[in-house]
Amino acid sequence: MSETTPYRALGEPFLAALQALATAPHGGWWADVLADPDLLLAVRDRSLNVYYRGASLFRITPAGAGVSAETHVKYLVRQRQALTRLGQDGGFALDPGTAVWTRYEGPGTLAEMKRAAAALSGLEKAGVHALVKASPNVVDVEIALTGAPMEAAAAEREGAEADAMLLAPDTEASATPTPAQTRRDRLDAASLEDRGAADEAWLVFHEAKLAANPSLRSKTTPAIVTQLARYRATLTEQADRLAQSYLALCHDLVRLDALRGAVRTARGLAAMPTLDPLVDEVARGARRLRVDTEPRLVVFGFDTDKRDGALKAVIDELRGQHSLQVYAVGRPSGRTTAAFRRPADAA
Repeated sequence: MSETTPYRALGEPFLAALQALATAPHGGWWADVLADPDLLLAVRDRSLNVYYRGASLFRITPAGAGVSAETHVKYLVRQRQALTRLGQDGGFALDPGTAVWTRYEGPGTLAEMKRAAAALSGLEKAGVHALVKASPNVVDVEIALTGAPMEAAAAEREGAEADAMLLAPDTEASATPTPAQTRRDRLDAASLEDRGAADEAWLVFHEAKLAANPSLRSKTTPAIVTQLARYRATLTEQADRLAQSYLALCHDLVRLDALRGAVRTARGLAAMPTLDPLVDEVARGARRLRVDTEPRLVVFGFDTDKRDGALKAVIDELRGQHSLQVYAVGRPSGRTTAAFRRPADAA
């Protein structure tokens, strides 16, 4: 694959197969996914991920003229409180069919998969999910890019380890350098932005952190500074390829959004919030897509008192001393305005 080949596109045959599956007798699971407003669809290279609170509930790929889907077994554990007896032979008196889903049996299965994912997701991922849902200009989540080599890379803490650190916010995050290496960078979200030129739209990448995340604080250089420097190098190196790939991605998102709307209409459900008009304009070629190589930092999970107190000093240092673009958005739940936007547009 050349450096200018779109690598975030489903392709017409796959899109057609997804459309056919939505009304096929065996496609109930896919129609349920499309109808569920809590789920996020992320376009990959000839595949589609279905996310809930940072967890990929399904990875969907082409299979001949049809569609194949896979999920992790941990999302199939039935969310029930029940006891089982341990026998003297070491066996549990348990019917596997009552402990895990062995077949997809309709919306109830999907609902329990979501509950299983919620129990496993971290505080930060749950918050990011809520922010994305309130931001119709977001076009991608959980974005993995092949990172540019860096002389120093901060060790990132994710998942359970990150949550454990959040319970002790005074713990200082390390920015200890590691040898130069090529690695996979993972950014939280990408959004489109109008900056006043009628024929342009900007693609912007974001990293989101809870206000209590220790990577925002350090007596020397906070780990987030090194992390965003690495992302900046990657975005600069891949800017042309990203612009072409996200043009294709916007085209696919418009098709998927129309399919979601059709499924909800057929089920008599209310319409979901529509995509930002910029997505359609980029997809139609009405706007040229440009890539902002400066990643944004979104800080969330705080109230007014914290914003005006110790957190203000932290954000002021990140903005002033380290020249980061920081947008402090408060609490993620109940938002009615987009979280992923320019810091200058903050309410």
